[in-house]
This record gives sequence, C-alpha cells and structure tokens, in this order.
Amino acid sequence: MPENFVGLGDPKHPDESATESMQRFQRAPCVERWLRNKAPTTQKKYLGYLGRFQLLAGLSPEQFLQWCKRVESVEIQDLIDKTSQGFKPAIQFCYRVALRSFLHYNGYNSLPKTDLQYVPQAWHRGYKRPEIQSLLGHLKQRVHKLFVVMAAESGFRSYVLMQLRYCHVMEDLESGTIPIAVRLEPRFYAGKKAAGYTFLGQGSMRLIRECIDEGFVEAKPDSKLIPRSYYGVWAAIHRAKSKAGLDPKIQTCHGFRKFFENTLDHASIDHERKMLIEGHFAGTRAKHYTERDIEELRELYRKAYSFIRIDPEERGDAKTDPQDLNMRVAELETKLARQNILEAKLVALEYELRRVKECSR
Repeated sequence: MPENFVGLGDPKHPDESATESMQRFQRAPCVERWLRNKAPTTQKKYLGYLGRFQLLAGLSPEQFLQWCKRVESVEIQDLIDKTSQGFKPAIQFCYRVALRSFLHYNGYNSLPKTDLQYVPQAWHRGYKRPEIQSLLGHLKQRVHKLFVVMAAESGFRSYVLMQLRYCHVMEDLESGTIPIAVRLEPRFYAGKKAAGYTFLGQGSMRLIRECIDEGFVEAKPDSKLIPRSYYGVWAAIHRAKSKAGLDPKIQTCHGFRKFFENTLDHASIDHERKMLIEGHFAGTRAKHYTERDIEELRELYRKAYSFIRIDPEERGDAKTDPQDLNMRVAELETKLARQNILEAKLVALEYELRRVKECSR
C-alpha cells in the first residue's frame, strides 16, 4: 500500500480536536509511521523532541533519514548527543530515546550502544495527608479539588485522570455503592504505565455529585470528570502548593500517587493485590494469575480506606449508613490485625531476650 494512500493512518482519537486531527494527517509519512500507535500524550512529547532536533540540526525528518544513510552510525549518535547537551538531564534522556525510536521505526537499527540511563537528581517524596488538606484549602475551583481527591483516592496517574469520563464511574455512582469501582477500557491496562484496578472513595463521590449539581460536570456517559486542560489543572495545584508553603520537592501531581501507594503499604494488604490496585503488573503474578474480582478488590480497598481518606473526620451525614458501618468495621479489623502482628513480634523479641540472658550466665 503506498504511503500517500488516502485514508492511511489511525481513525481520529476521541480526545483529539479537529485541528489536531488535521495536523496529524499532514505529517510526513516517516513521522506518521513512528507515532501511529502511540498514545496521544506520547505523540505530543515526541513531536516536541523532534521539533527541537530540527531547530538545532537544521534537518527535516526526511532529510535526517537521508543523511543517516550516507554516514556511519557513530556519527548519527554523535549528532544526537551533541544536540542534547544543553538540556536538563531528564529532557536529555527523553530526547535521545525519542530520536533513536524515530530511527528504529523507520528501519534504521544499526545505531551503536549508548548508556541511556536517567539518574534522578533528587528524591521526591509523596504528599502527606495534612499537606493535601492544606492544599485543598488553597484551591478555589471545585474541579481542581476533584482532581486532587480523585488522584489521592485512586492512585491514578495524571494522564488517566484527565481521560476519566462519567461512564467509568456511572454504575456505582448512580447505585450509591461505595467505594466506586472505576471501570476502564482494556487499553488503559496495557503498557509499562498501566492503570490499576482501583476505586474512588467518599470524598470523590461527594465532589463528583457537587460538580454535577453545579453544572461543572454533565451526567452523560461521554462527559469528562475533569473538563479542563492538564496544564490548567497542574498550574492551579502548583500555585496552591506554593501558597500553602509545602515542600517544593514534592511533585505537583505525581505526589498524590505516591501518597496513595504509601497508604496501601500502611494498610498491610496482600502484596499481589496491592500491585493490581496500583497498576504495577510487571514482574508480579498480578499480570496473569492474581484474581481480579471487583468485589474482592473493593473489600480490600474498603479496609484500606481509613489510611487513604483525606479528611479523617469524613463520615457523611449524621444518619447511620450500613456501608459506612461496614467501612468502620473494616478499619477496626485492619488495625486489630496490625496490632496482633506487633504483639507477635514483641513476644518473639521477649523470648529471644530471655534466651540471650540464659546463655550469658
């Protein structure tokens, strides 16, 4: 099939505007071949790196490929390395990966080996509950608060949160089932950064309903739960983080995912199911063997929710709610189990201490 065949390429992505769709079909065939099956966010980032290369090297994508055919492979790698020297370490790493990927997808596979390893310049911890509470107090728009609470309660990465629609939570939201199972399409569970089989708690449920009542979110299957651009959400949270005087080393949005994973650690739930909820499938039984029954995972999440919840006093209204009572029981059971483990360790230590004393006599 010729590369200029009318209609060649993927259908329009549901999140893509008409302008973006037109620009995509105007790409050079070598660029389209490279980006065809990549996620929209990856496409935007890779195009940015390719654009930087064009400015620095003065070569279009087609000219770059033609030049590669005439020179030694080490010269190609030297050019990539030379044009990346002025970038920060993280950008430099991604830039080199992107350009090598571009050449690979266009049939150039003879590049020399290189040390493509990014070494983080600093360790970034996650948020703590009081810090998220302070952050929420400095956010004005309810939609921004919804992003924060959903990120903290689900552990989803930002790209998943920005694609969440009403249909993903509609079943449990309309039935009043807590926690709410987020039912995503299979495409979200593929790749290195897969989404987890996770849930949303009482805080998210309350904010979603308030956003619907106030008209920020429509109760329609295709309506986005966060009808804003990612940069707008990030900027609002970043400003609030600065006003609250929080540690600048905390990653503005990814820090919520770290908070979520830390709370699951404290909840002491089964490791394989924890990996399933977080979306860490690589190297675990969760990828093929661990049970993915929603109700079983819902019960585990319910037990861990006392550690996850943002507002420790968040209990709903004064009326007795059976689900709330079940959640309180689950919290007490989790705390009791942790207490039993500590007591068992204490007994073992006392026994070891007595044995040491007897041996020393």
